[in-house]
Amino acid sequence: MLRVGLKTAPIRVGWADLRAVWARAGELDCFDSMWLYDHFYPNDGDGSCFEGFIALASLADLVPRATVGHLVLANPYRHPALVAKMASTLDHATGGRLILGLGAGWHIPETEAYGMDLAPIGERLVALRSAILVIRTLIRHEAGDWPPDGGPDSRTSGGVSLDAPPFRLRHARNDPLPVQGSALPIWLGVQGERVGLRLAAELADGWNFSGIGGLAHFRRKRAILLETVEAFGRDRGAVEVSAQLKVDPSEGAAALDVCSSFVEAGCQHVILYLDPRVGPAGVDALAHSVVEPLRERFTS
Repeated sequence: MLRVGLKTAPIRVGWADLRAVWARAGELDCFDSMWLYDHFYPNDGDGSCFEGFIALASLADLVPRATVGHLVLANPYRHPALVAKMASTLDHATGGRLILGLGAGWHIPETEAYGMDLAPIGERLVALRSAILVIRTLIRHEAGDWPPDGGPDSRTSGGVSLDAPPFRLRHARNDPLPVQGSALPIWLGVQGERVGLRLAAELADGWNFSGIGGLAHFRRKRAILLETVEAFGRDRGAVEVSAQLKVDPSEGAAALDVCSSFVEAGCQHVILYLDPRVGPAGVDALAHSVVEPLRERFTS
């Protein structure tokens, strides 16, 4: 079944205006998912940028029937245990509507500005894999259990333990667990065909195509992903395939054709990337010129 989402980068826009865009999306109730991204600076130049996790927590109630998430959280910016705790909290705040989107990180201007060491991509992917294992471990039901009264010291027993260098868990707890428990979806925004897609095929519930390279790149990467999913002994349907596509509400017919071509190529979840400065009127235009006809075209 086709799903359609809306992504707004929280950049170069006032809070009231960003909130108005999300509020209008919630009123229209035509988007299955709502997304932000995770940067400290705009990824395409200069300007203001709200922090992604706090922004999502503040906006999620405006879209009560949509799943919410980030495409994607930069793994180097937060310890994965913190991410697991934040995700669990936000999953409660949204009534179990969170999708946890993760990526390896890449934006050098902000990492250099803050003195963060951005390792080569191979090392970042190793760290991303370890982070996913930490998060998966911390949303297992054992992570929410404490010893009964009079039981052993929780520092030396129970909970969850894991060695996933550079991370380590020792009798760690995550209480409360997410509303979705261990079923909390984890999506990856990795694009590399040799390592990244293999990681998504092994551990992810969803994969997001960045849009870079267009339809030909999407077709090739999707084919590699699904072949690798099968090689890991998983069903092809275990990984939801999505693509984020930058759209201009004033060019509805062209945007509709692009979205349709991706759906025909196997995209299950189209995510429309909208500049929030277009305001609520832009959301209306997008809904009427792209989302509604797209659903009509592909819903039997």
